Amino acid sequence: MDAIARTSLLTAAMRAVESKRSDSEGKLFVDPYAELLAGEEGMDILKRAIAAAGDQPAIAVRTYFMDQKIRQALENGVRQIVMLASGMDTRAYRLSFPKGSKLFELDKKEVLEYKQKKLSHIPSQCRRLEIAVDLTDDWKSKLLQAGFNRSESTLWMVEGLIMYLKEPQVEVLFERISSLASPGDIMLFDILSRTLLESPFMKPQLQFLESMGATWYFGSDEPEKFMEKFKWNAVVLQTGEVVPSRWPFPVAPRSVPNLPRGFLVEAFKLP
Repeated sequence: MDAIARTSLLTAAMRAVESKRSDSEGKLFVDPYAELLAGEEGMDILKRAIAAAGDQPAIAVRTYFMDQKIRQALENGVRQIVMLASGMDTRAYRLSFPKGSKLFELDKKEVLEYKQKKLSHIPSQCRRLEIAVDLTDDWKSKLLQAGFNRSESTLWMVEGLIMYLKEPQVEVLFERISSLASPGDIMLFDILSRTLLESPFMKPQLQFLESMGATWYFGSDEPEKFMEKFKWNAVVLQTGEVVPSRWPFPVAPRSVPNLPRGFLVEAFKLP
């Protein structure tokens, strides 16, 4: 796997650690397959990441946020999910899905093969369809060929991806999603502020990722405005607002400028 794909082993390791927390420690979820997917390599990357930049709760909070929003969408009748850059995601195996649900996982061939090998003995809880593709290429035709139904309400997920892309690539990605999405569709994604990418506070973490070959490029201080051009209404939370009890840093109002922030976004497609 390439450097960015290997970061999915790191996030799996972070989910594995969260899953072992006690309820009294505020455990946010249980991912019974995360440690298997992380493997020794993922746990080693996590150990080095903590040594370089400290222990960060952002991935655990992001996972919790996405889990809650997926459950909410399923309760409201969504039966089609498209997961772009699915990496070591295990939701098809660990969440409950209503009958008839289907989940498309798009990622590079070697990533999908690795996960399939590790989880071949685990039954999925929905119809899970793998699509091997480089997301910087035009993946729309492959998604349609795999059975994506444009007339169905869809939940689009872009988790842990766009910070690795440059702005033109992010715009192309959202343009492609928007060309397939219908009014009322939901998109979940995480995005960093531009200020965060330029913050001295982030330098140890950014240097560690660069040493892996997984540089962060893209961020936006105004996700709502960024999504308007693609005709999505974005509801934005700062990461620290989602589970305040688990966030060790002060969370200032958005009206206070020039502070490093991470965002979790639920966006709704407009006509």
